[in-house]
Amino acid sequence: MSEQLALGLGPDKFLTFDNFYVIGSNRLLVNQLGLQARGEGEQWVMVHGGAESGRSHLLQASCQAAAAAGRVASYLPLKEMGAYSPADVLAGAESLDLLCLDDVDLAMGRADWEEALFHLYNRAILSGTALLLSSLRPAGSLDCGLPDLRSRLASFSVYQLHALSDEERLRALIFRAEGLGMELTAEVADYLYHRAARNLAALFEILEQLDRESLRHQRALTKPFVKSVMGW
Repeated sequence: MSEQLALGLGPDKFLTFDNFYVIGSNRLLVNQLGLQARGEGEQWVMVHGGAESGRSHLLQASCQAAAAAGRVASYLPLKEMGAYSPADVLAGAESLDLLCLDDVDLAMGRADWEEALFHLYNRAILSGTALLLSSLRPAGSLDCGLPDLRSRLASFSVYQLHALSDEERLRALIFRAEGLGMELTAEVADYLYHRAARNLAALFEILEQLDRESLRHQRALTKPFVKSVMGW
């Protein structure tokens, strides 16, 4: 397996299915990814959704679930792989049980990447490697210049990852706090949500900061405490 493929491609161990807040419209997708991770589901899956929909979380959670099931999986964020040779990055990937390729739309329009992905698909057919791709847009609307790859992508089962409403984001914030062992009231969650950037990644980082400070000072998460820590 190439040095590039082995580089930093271990998923974030804190990103799991258990701490992904699932709304009803995303439940089928999450269930299908769990099956694929365990080797019981579909071999070819593509997930598309907005920049803050949680695609990266789910791909890394799939890797964690595969590893827990005794399978070999790898996570490749293509936004970080663009400087490498695609042939090197994907060399040996067919030896995996599951390969998760994040932001595959970034490879479209690049002849070297499109060709490498096409050959990867063909090798994966022979080896049985499962492929999980993520993209901002569904396969049919990607700007793929290689007809053979476009036809291969059309064979994937495509699922949309639906974005959360404001109310669901608040619930997700409280859900994440509970996962950290924190008691976050609806009032304080609302205060955080309306004072900080409303993307969940930023809010979750704030939660982790507040968790550390609350433990250090042995303080509950009240509005005055949050205000003092964040300097609001």
